[in-house]
Amino acid sequence: MFDPTNLTTSFLEGKRQITDPLADEVVATIIDEGYEKHINEIFIKLARNPSFNPELLSDFPEAIQQAVSDYFDKSGQLPDWADQELISEGEEVFALYGPEVFMLLNVKSLPMCYTCAHGARVLYDTGRLVEHNGKMDPLVRRLMETAQMVINVLQPGGLSGEGSGIITVQKVRLIHASIRHFLQSPKYNPAGWDSSTLGKPINQEDLAGTLMSFSPIILSGLKALNIDLTDRQIAAYTHCWKVVGHLIGLDEDLLADTYEDNWQLAVKILQHQASASTEGKKLTESCLAFIRHMMPGNLLDEVPEYMMWYFFQDVEKATELQLSEMIGIENHHRLSDFLLLKLSRIITGKISEAEHSNIIKKLTGRFNKYMLQGYINHYNDGKKVRFFIPPSLTKNWNLDQFTND
Repeated sequence: MFDPTNLTTSFLEGKRQITDPLADEVVATIIDEGYEKHINEIFIKLARNPSFNPELLSDFPEAIQQAVSDYFDKSGQLPDWADQELISEGEEVFALYGPEVFMLLNVKSLPMCYTCAHGARVLYDTGRLVEHNGKMDPLVRRLMETAQMVINVLQPGGLSGEGSGIITVQKVRLIHASIRHFLQSPKYNPAGWDSSTLGKPINQEDLAGTLMSFSPIILSGLKALNIDLTDRQIAAYTHCWKVVGHLIGLDEDLLADTYEDNWQLAVKILQHQASASTEGKKLTESCLAFIRHMMPGNLLDEVPEYMMWYFFQDVEKATELQLSEMIGIENHHRLSDFLLLKLSRIITGKISEAEHSNIIKKLTGRFNKYMLQGYINHYNDGKKVRFFIPPSLTKNWNLDQFTND
């Protein structure tokens, strides 16, 4: 059970040596059966199917089929404390504010993860596990896949029964296990992995930090956009991500019930892990390049970096750390005057003198639209990336003119 008084340095350090035994055992079985070189093949089969069917692995030994089937049975069970009414209300929050959530995912949540140097190194080193032959930047592909996971989890019914969110999280959990194996294998990573310094790859603290980037960090971003959620809406959205935390294999003592406790956990993890790193800066550069690619022309090139700086402010205040500087984002107080001149060309209506909140208010509507259009229409070698927004959400977000096909 979560206890905020446990959030000491020694507690968090201990969590860096704990991973996910249930998923790790599946990878171990595959290796024991002599199929280590076929892990990618197995996960490609899983990733390309929206659900899990044991027949997908009929070409592999019985032990592998059994291990994977048992894993999907065990890991797909919702916890006893899961509240379907709260989950449904959390999904409604996403239906209302999904465009804002997507924007914040790119300019706040993921860049915040990049401030944690050890975790950023894992992200940077592994790229895309299950498919290497595409020409898309593997870091950009991660952004697309993360966005799809959020859609699958928070769409109506995503966390009920055999919802697409549950299956998606189960597959992500297995991919995490294979990343851990390859990073710690001398055969595939001759440079080695120093677990005593870095912690084990994708450990419990790193998983918790990532979960916090989707929960309280997003909620704090919505607040910065002057979206006034009720206490019930905040509790519902928080509950959805607590359920995801359970499904992704987080220990119970890292699963908090309230926004306040989750915010405290996020702050403690950042204070423990945040530091400047080359990997964190490169990940941020890739994220910025992807956003700019989706913006028309070059008029808004400075906007993504400015928005990252702006949405980091509340977390920087809470942690007393210069988080944006750690990932190469400069202080943008001076940039506001420059942006005002540019924005005057594309936005009607007066913007109050150099007030960052007013600039952000004017930017977000158009910015959100570009982001969602970009996710839907982004191509890889002339072929659309598999990114699907359910029709109900497409309608809610006024994206009916775009196609998911």
